[in-house]
Amino acid sequence: MAKSALNGIRAVELANMVSGPYCGKLLADMGAEVIKVEPPEGDPSRQCGPFPESGAHTERSALFLYNNTSKRGVTLNLDKTGGIVAFRKLLKWADVLIDNNPAQRLESLGLNWDTMCQLNPMLVYTSITPYGRTGPRAGDKGDELTIIHAGGLGNLLPTRSSDINRAPVKMGGYPVGYHAGLTAAVATLAALLGRVKTGHGQIIDISLQEVILTLVRVNVASSRYHDITWSRVPDRPPAMGRMKTIDGYIVVGAIEDHHFRAFTELMGNPEWAAGEEWGSMTYRRHHLMEIAPKMDEWMLTQRKDDIHHLGASKGIPMGPINTARDVMTSEQYTARGYFITVDHPEAGSNRYAGWPYQMSATPPHIQRPAPLLGEHNQEVYCTELGYSPEEFEQLKHNGVV
Repeated sequence: MAKSALNGIRAVELANMVSGPYCGKLLADMGAEVIKVEPPEGDPSRQCGPFPESGAHTERSALFLYNNTSKRGVTLNLDKTGGIVAFRKLLKWADVLIDNNPAQRLESLGLNWDTMCQLNPMLVYTSITPYGRTGPRAGDKGDELTIIHAGGLGNLLPTRSSDINRAPVKMGGYPVGYHAGLTAAVATLAALLGRVKTGHGQIIDISLQEVILTLVRVNVASSRYHDITWSRVPDRPPAMGRMKTIDGYIVVGAIEDHHFRAFTELMGNPEWAAGEEWGSMTYRRHHLMEIAPKMDEWMLTQRKDDIHHLGASKGIPMGPINTARDVMTSEQYTARGYFITVDHPEAGSNRYAGWPYQMSATPPHIQRPAPLLGEHNQEVYCTELGYSPEEFEQLKHNGVV
């Protein structure tokens, strides 16, 4: 097997749910040695699911299993005598600390940034918090719902809808966590590269609110340049947008003139769209809704995959709105080997989403399935941190691990 890109990099992940664990997963799948530190009751994502038909189980949460591949896992109670001592040993061992707890959590245990630098001057500390470590909201809590709206994205949803006046809504899933995890991983890798040049580590301050703001940066620019507030837009003009087919929906982005000409050819050059005036984007912007019902009527005779391929052959930006089942059976994903199978001792064999990149020399791979709760306690504490078997038993007896 080819070497992994991050062989030799060591990371400690003191994080839960999505943002920190996804950052750790990205590094671990690239070959970094990541030790996930959980409280004795486990990462809360173990309780979130989705779960298989057999029911809820701390070792069978799809959310946890996906976000924690390739890591070793230990339990550690930082509030018990000996817990902070063990954690300090982990910091000395590590190149990276990934932390998405409130900034005050480690500081309350005597571990501020200055102390961490004394323990390990080469440490890269990636801190992920709702609003960042500075400013008037530095200590505030936040979650997927509050951050989506604090970052301005929620106000745009629903976008391109027939019901644009409804109250703002949240995107499905965990967009805040995954975007923040990706941002944190990129920043962490840059800091590791910078360490080679400077000879010391640094603290990375990730604000979830600012991560979301980057997704609406064009809207922010419009507010600045034109003194307007971007909000929802009507469903159709000038690009047609979402259209219903026999078996689902397709989205059409025929914005440019040549796209619209190709689309009318796809429809068989109907008489109601034959006038030269329809070749002008300006004209379509004001009159497209006049022929929208006829386009809808025609699209209702098509199947979404067939019309997608026909449209693509004419260079029209369009594609099916896929369901989860559509995605799992997609020929494109299959051809690229995107989905991978991972065997887990408790959850069994399951298909996982792979990586949205391919690397010719140092490809990512799953080093191991997500850890069982406390699976690597003895291995890490005794082998990596130097605890004797007797000392390890004492840690267990005291409820530290």
